[in-house]
Amino acid sequence: MRLFEWHNKDFSQYKSKLPEFVNYLSEVWQSRNRYNEAEEELTEEEIQERRMAKQRFFDFTYDYKISARNYIGVVQYDDIRIEVYPKIFASAKDKDWSQAQFNILFWLSYCRKIRFPFALASVANIDFDDFLEVLIFIFANYTSEILSEQPYQSYHEITEEMSFLKGRLSFPEYTNNNLSKGKWESFYCTHEPFVFDNQFNRIVKYIATKLINISSNSLNKGKLTGILFLLDEVSDVRCNLADCDKVKLNYLYGDLENILSLCRLFLANAVFDIHDEGNKNFCFLLPMEYVFEEFTYGFLTEHFEHLKINSQSTSWLASRNFTNVFKIRNDLIINNTLIIDTKYKLRGLNDGLKGGVSQTDMYQMISYAIKRKCKEIILLYPYHEGGNNDAFEFDIQHGNAGESIKVLVRNIDITFNKDEFAINKIKGGFNEASAVFI
Repeated sequence: MRLFEWHNKDFSQYKSKLPEFVNYLSEVWQSRNRYNEAEEELTEEEIQERRMAKQRFFDFTYDYKISARNYIGVVQYDDIRIEVYPKIFASAKDKDWSQAQFNILFWLSYCRKIRFPFALASVANIDFDDFLEVLIFIFANYTSEILSEQPYQSYHEITEEMSFLKGRLSFPEYTNNNLSKGKWESFYCTHEPFVFDNQFNRIVKYIATKLINISSNSLNKGKLTGILFLLDEVSDVRCNLADCDKVKLNYLYGDLENILSLCRLFLANAVFDIHDEGNKNFCFLLPMEYVFEEFTYGFLTEHFEHLKINSQSTSWLASRNFTNVFKIRNDLIINNTLIIDTKYKLRGLNDGLKGGVSQTDMYQMISYAIKRKCKEIILLYPYHEGGNNDAFEFDIQHGNAGESIKVLVRNIDITFNKDEFAINKIKGGFNEASAVFI
């Protein structure tokens, strides 16, 4: 089943599994990786919603319809698999799902917290009809190529009983288990052998084992089987995100760091079912507002190096009794003179002089500009076919000296076709949005 954000479809064929599915989504909701933690900016109602046990990925109606909210990606529960795509593709006349998948992967490659290393060319040359299989292919293809060429061994600390001293003597174990019992001739030693059965390989094997149970694609299964064959001598252990932090790779092993980043992605964002190791339940859902904001920052940082760009800069609007209150967080500040605030919204067509900009957003921008002493702000929206993509400008007069703040409303097209050179197209879009990028 495929959905667009804020669109609905009939779900009656799965109504017998609906209670279990909702329970699974609620469990995922509680353990999900949160990307935006600035609760000071939220209303009390929004804060309570974040803390609710009830999932907020989908809405379900009494007549068995499912409606996607603002999360994109894929979720699978038993034989239910739902893919959610950005709403900016919804108005396209011809729905090309592989194009949409390719766009999403490109955006994710610029997101700092996702850390999504992949070769666009390898994905572009293979047509998948399933977004989950695309994610699995990226991991399986990259990992199998790297590990087959450079198997990873590392020093691994172990403590074991030995008949001779090796490494350093572990006094607590030796005293309690041997010396106190008259077994003085046996030693507990801590040493670091150079082993193949290390934490890095255990994590990779765990991910490959989970994904081979989920995948139904023969190409992916073959590549995952190859990974498991290479790691046959590695112990089968259950891993979590914290285990990735324990792995310390030399900076020379950049390819292995990419593999570890992919493992982090699956362990941090893709929530495997914790009750049944052999099942196929899987969830990879990301808030599209975060993706749009992070892509904007990552793309500008990489392709407009001459600009001084600060992201997520925080400040306070006021103080009371010598304590700061009303925290603000700017999406992007360029050269300390221009604020860019990303708004993942579709502007209304019939808003007259307001240009589809909400009054709340305008108040927010004015407070940002006054606090940061900026004279220009860009409200950046995503371009969508058939929608309101017109450029607007607003002048806000303030102060006694006739000072003004200019608010520019712009849309940026971050979509592209596989046969286009995406970087040049999107760079051109930013140049059109404001001359500051040139």
